[in-house]
Amino acid sequence: MAPLKALEAEYRILDPNFQAFCASHGIFSVEDFLIHDLYELAAFAEHQPTSEKLKQGITQVLSIIDTQHQPWLNGMELLDDALHNKHVLSTGCEGIDLLLGGGLREGQLTELVGPSSCGLPTCCLKCCNEAHG
Repeated sequence: MAPLKALEAEYRILDPNFQAFCASHGIFSVEDFLIHDLYELAAFAEHQPTSEKLKQGITQVLSIIDTQHQPWLNGMELLDDALHNKHVLSTGCEGIDLLLGGGLREGQLTELVGPSSCGLPTCCLKCCNEAHG
């Protein structure tokens, strides 16, 4: 993503005043918006003489981010996606599968721990044989 200055020609609201305000908060690029507390930034904007223009600029940058990175997912949507769109491999042990929500999920690292001689290597070997057999 671009530095804010590079967007000024296309988005006039991102003028030097807006850029200076953002720079005073450590924001120099569109990426910087992703790691800053935007509610706090808007609260700082409220105390400026040009608060409405600054808030419009913040909204414009958020719009740029949204158009380049659709769709955004919240935590529940990510969980739902993981539960429904990932392949699940049974461990071969009903109890462990129940604890894991059906088994081991593709693309996830699952660590099984337990006391000595509890059978974990056997469980892991069974999973490997099923996956590659």
